[in-house]
Amino acid sequence: MRLTGKIALVTGGTSGIGEGIARRFAAEGATVVLTGRRADLGQRIAREIGTATFVPGDLTSPDTRKALVAAVETLGGLDVLVNNAAAFGEAVTDQVTDDEFDRIVELNFRAAFLVTRDVVPYLIRKPGGRIVNISSSGVRRAWPGASVYNASKAALENLTQTWAHEYGPHGLTANAVTLPVVDAPMSLPAQPHVDLEAIPSRRIGTVTDVADLAVFLAGDESGYLNGARIPLDGGQTA
Repeated sequence: MRLTGKIALVTGGTSGIGEGIARRFAAEGATVVLTGRRADLGQRIAREIGTATFVPGDLTSPDTRKALVAAVETLGGLDVLVNNAAAFGEAVTDQVTDDEFDRIVELNFRAAFLVTRDVVPYLIRKPGGRIVNISSSGVRRAWPGASVYNASKAALENLTQTWAHEYGPHGLTANAVTLPVVDAPMSLPAQPHVDLEAIPSRRIGTVTDVADLAVFLAGDESGYLNGARIPLDGGQTA
C-alpha cells in the first residue's frame, strides 16, 4: 500500500497501459481519477476499482480539461499525474496529412502540456508531487513511418526535464518512462515483428512491468529521482 492517501490522475485510462496503471495505483491505496474517450469502458473500470472517478472526454477539448480540474478539486487535491494518453500513426513523412499531424501532436504533446499546466498548481500544494510521462524508445531509436509520433514524444521528454527544473524547488519530481513495443492494445500490429533475440531479456514488456515502475515513480521512494528518462526495454538500449 505504497500510495495510501494519494490522489492520482491517469490519462488514457480506459485500456492498456493506462488501465493497468490506474488499477495498480488503486491496489496500492491511491484514489484515482481516470479519463478517456470510451465512456462505457471508463465507467466499468472505475466501478471495478471502487476508489476511482471517471471523467469522459477528449483531452484536446477545453471542456474535458475543466472537468478534470473539477474532479481534482472535489477530491481535495492531487499528488500524482500520469500523462499516458497517446495517439499513434504510421506513414513516411511525405505521406503524412495535415489532419494526421494535428491528431498526433494535439494529444501527445499539446494535451499533455495543457493538462499539466492546469493541474500542476494542485501538485505543488502538497509535498511530494509526482509527474510520470509515458514516452517512447523511438525518441532515441527512430524507425521509418513514425516521424510525427516519435517527435511528439521527444517534445514530451523535453517537457519532463523542463518541469523538473521549474517545479523541483516545490518538491515535485517529473520523470519519463520510455517504452519499446509493449504487450498492450496500441502496439498489437507491431508485436509480431519484434525480434526477441535482440532483447537481452528475451521478451517484450508487459503492462505489469510499466505499472510496477509507475508505482515506484509515484511513491515516496523516488523523491530524489527527477528529470530522468528511464528506458523500460529489457536491455535493448544497453
